[in-house]
Amino acid sequence: MKTAELNPHTRGITKTFWYHLMAILTVSIWGTTFVSTKVLINYGMTPVEILFYRFLLAYCCIWFISPRRLFAKSWKDEGLFILCGLCGGSLYFVSENTALGITLASNVSLIICTTPIMTAFILYLLRKTETLTRNLLLGSFMALGGVALVVFNGSFILKISPLGDLLTLFAALMWAFYCLILKRLDSRYPTLLITRKVFFME
Repeated sequence: MKTAELNPHTRGITKTFWYHLMAILTVSIWGTTFVSTKVLINYGMTPVEILFYRFLLAYCCIWFISPRRLFAKSWKDEGLFILCGLCGGSLYFVSENTALGITLASNVSLIICTTPIMTAFILYLLRKTETLTRNLLLGSFMALGGVALVVFNGSFILKISPLGDLLTLFAALMWAFYCLILKRLDSRYPTLLITRKVFFME
């Protein structure tokens, strides 16, 4: 049956299915970066080198499929792109990669998962129109608990590294700010253009 022949409810379910599938794929790829970054650091690469090569490769790949527009519609938006690159790129990845060289990869992956909760709280504090619903908080903590079960895999080993864990918490905070800034740009620019410009700003 063609998509056009489906009723609105069925089309909505189909779209939701693909969105969830893309989200699972994204999380799966993202999860491997903690381990691969840890391996690269153990082989002598610095966090800044990893950041540079990672985003140079990403920028070159996305250039061929993104809009060729170089500048934003206004200087204000250009400033937001710079903030996106700073928070979601440089500060986030350097902090996270440095933390991976100091503390356990399991610590980093678990603390980073507090980002959605941080984002919700920051959004609530900055914009009182946003509400912290019970479902949002419950879902966030359930997701955090699920990550903890996967990360520790039944063998909980508590190894606190204050500097590494604080750097990871800072990285999570920067990603939360990145998400909030990105929300302001998302309605005005194509996704691929935003991604390419953020890669460049990093």
